[in-house]
Amino acid sequence: MNKSGEPVLTPVSASIISGHYEALDKIGNLGPGRGFLRAAWSDEESAAMRLIEDAALAAGLNSRWDAVGNLIVETPGEFPTWVETGSHMDTVPGGGNYDGAAGVVAGLQALLVVHASGVALKRGLRLRVWRCEESSTFGVVSAGSRAAFGLLGSEVLGNVWQGTSLAHAIRGQGGDPRYIADGRPSIPASERDGIAACLEMHIEQGRVLEAGGFDIGVVSSIRGSVRRWVKLKGAFDHSGATPMGHAWRKDVNLAMAYMQVRLDELIRREIGAGKDIVQTIGVVNSNRHVNETLPGFYDNAVAKVSGSGYFSHEVRGCRADEVREFVEQAEQTIRQTAEEFGITVVLDEFSQLAGIEHLDDSLQTLLGDCCRMRGLRHTTLPSGAWHDAAVVSQVQRGDRRKIPVGMLFVPCHQGVSHSPAEYASPEQLAVGATVLADAMLGLAV
Repeated sequence: MNKSGEPVLTPVSASIISGHYEALDKIGNLGPGRGFLRAAWSDEESAAMRLIEDAALAAGLNSRWDAVGNLIVETPGEFPTWVETGSHMDTVPGGGNYDGAAGVVAGLQALLVVHASGVALKRGLRLRVWRCEESSTFGVVSAGSRAAFGLLGSEVLGNVWQGTSLAHAIRGQGGDPRYIADGRPSIPASERDGIAACLEMHIEQGRVLEAGGFDIGVVSSIRGSVRRWVKLKGAFDHSGATPMGHAWRKDVNLAMAYMQVRLDELIRREIGAGKDIVQTIGVVNSNRHVNETLPGFYDNAVAKVSGSGYFSHEVRGCRADEVREFVEQAEQTIRQTAEEFGITVVLDEFSQLAGIEHLDDSLQTLLGDCCRMRGLRHTTLPSGAWHDAAVVSQVQRGDRRKIPVGMLFVPCHQGVSHSPAEYASPEQLAVGATVLADAMLGLAV
């Protein structure tokens, strides 16, 4: 018992975490230095989920699958309300084995140490292993969690990855895409309304914790995003015979370079004014699908003035109003530059996720208290990446109140993520899982 008379759990074992990873390291492994690929609704994603299910059943927990293929693990017993945790098992192509999977392994161990303690619970504990959090395969983020709550649009069922539609992939793993087609939640309303709180553990995917020597990060907010293709059309001309200058050349590549510099100058001013936003130009003339659909793109050549090109523009922030305001300023900058260089521009917005400005304050306090109880050094920080927890935080229960959501981060080596070099030690994961277990127990007793 601690000073408040509450039970103190046995810390999660790093060696048990290592055991789970010895098995996970074999699923979707592309070979030395090449990372992992567990695509959404693939055999590899399902195999990783079944590995968790088998470990849960062997330790006396219960399991089931919802209609779209998400895995649910629960402590035994009938409860009016539940405290949940969850994350995902899919990876980006060539990614690491910790983004998502670390939270699933930690969630399983949190349930197991509480279950093994024998403490009587007023609320049940539940782990959800979500399908398809990553957008890199079927082009849609958090598809499993959004489908569970009836928030996924039916148009995504036709999205294709390696020749297979999303609808076909879901059927191939035993799910029913008709739930998504009809906009039906795969979680019954009574189950949704019984979620008392949800916590997710994740690797930070950044360097703040490691650089500051922190054991845990308590997440205050989650950045959403607006993503656009900026498609440009100028005129092809001979590179030697056409004089320099805007009066002679409608040079897409040169205009694009100026756009990127001016966008960088714009965001530096906004950040200097106190805005918490980031922007990234991640793709320049290198997306296979866009290449094939943009007229004239393959007419570019070494001995030509560029007449066709494009780049991606992503803006992230926790406050949706700040993100949208910056997106509008960025569009104005892009259009003014295009006019200056005599080229035309089309902006094609293909993704929008509103940020979560505040995660639940009481859960942030609880996580901080759990860290202090264990003598851990922690800090509060926003999440730069999107997570399934953000989807859950936007879900309204039948009483019109949103589900309380909290998140905690553990450090990852040099902040590297979405890379074969992604890594968090078993000891770091065990510390995070222990804090997660403490918090879930505190909400359940």
